[in-house]
Amino acid sequence: MKENNNDEVLIIGLPNSGKSTLVNVLCSKKVSIIGSTPNTTRDKVSSLVTINDKTFKISDLPGYLENPDELNLNFQDKLESYIKEANVILFVIDVNSKNFKGLDKLNNILRKSKGKAIFTVFNKCENFDTYELDKNLYKYIFDQDFYISSIHKIGINELANALSKKIKKTNSLESIKKGNSIVLIGRPNSGKSTLFNSMLETNRSAVSKISGTTRDVIKETFKFDKDMYQIIDTAGVPRHKQKNQIDRYASSLSVKQFNDTLISLIVIDSTIGISFEDLRLLNESIENNVTPILILNKWDLLDTEQKEHINKHIKDNLKKFDWINILRISALTKKGINLIKKTLIDVNKQLIIRVPTSDLNIYLRELWVSKPPHPFRGKRSNLKYATQYDSLPPSIALNLNGRIPLNYQNFLINKLRQNYGFYNICIKMKYNL
Repeated sequence: MKENNNDEVLIIGLPNSGKSTLVNVLCSKKVSIIGSTPNTTRDKVSSLVTINDKTFKISDLPGYLENPDELNLNFQDKLESYIKEANVILFVIDVNSKNFKGLDKLNNILRKSKGKAIFTVFNKCENFDTYELDKNLYKYIFDQDFYISSIHKIGINELANALSKKIKKTNSLESIKKGNSIVLIGRPNSGKSTLFNSMLETNRSAVSKISGTTRDVIKETFKFDKDMYQIIDTAGVPRHKQKNQIDRYASSLSVKQFNDTLISLIVIDSTIGISFEDLRLLNESIENNVTPILILNKWDLLDTEQKEHINKHIKDNLKKFDWINILRISALTKKGINLIKKTLIDVNKQLIIRVPTSDLNIYLRELWVSKPPHPFRGKRSNLKYATQYDSLPPSIALNLNGRIPLNYQNFLINKLRQNYGFYNICIKMKYNL
């Protein structure tokens, strides 16, 4: 797919042919989850890569199954459309594979595509000479053939150079404003992927009733109110420890997305209510200075009494977080989606607020005089100087001659919210002694 004038390289093959390892090697980072079991990848996972000054999108697909299960069927129904959108296709084959029936099916699908550059990539060739190629595999060779070992990085440079020659010279991805990167996070089956699809207005992420359908971190962009947004769908983060190693890794990847965003949509299944795990994610988001927006999904499935109960429960549990936006929606019916988008615009306006240093010092000094902090360990702190040293999120440093109690720190933050319009966002505070 051409997105922001960037061509797409699509990687296709049977399960365990080494597609995800190849993507990670070409991108020089962990884009796809790798596991020893087939079909670790469950959805299309994309990332931008620059090779020889050519920037393009490279996409990893789940392994093609002859008899797909429910999780894989949704992807395979879209396979031909993915192929149609791509500019270059890498047909990755385990050089030791004997699954000719499965390869024949993929071969037939690829032969139907016209005007595509298709490279046949024989993988796992660390102890292999080209003359040893099984004669049954010759029919799967298209425009060019390559013999590589993804895990040992053999033949990667040759493949990368050939790819770059097929890609037109492009600019890198259109700049996404720092505050316009949004992560969807929450428990399994809370409706994150359905919300992801509703916001994109397309069935991009696989959705099913099976818990843990999403494993990969899936990133897409959409345009709203003249701005480009990046939205990230993640695997569910359960409270109890997962036995499956891949699911544990997928959950940890979800939480790590706090490092690259400034806004999180914490999705809660309203029919279950807010849980300990939801509160943990909420705290983790705030600790990382990522502004949370609480999304009560499936709100349409509740009756009046249930709505009153969950509202009271949230009010009791979020007393110290009464500044957080709480939105009640139905991702399935798309009710409330526009409210989310409008809230994002409002939050972004707050994230870029800058307070002049003189105004900030005058306000805080007056506040310090009228309501000074209690002594901390026998010593009352005085304010020397204050400044906002950054925005996205607003970051304020206070230079003090002593420590101040935690309750006074919270008091200062609440006053700054009220006075300068940081109503619904995280404020980063630094106290220098």
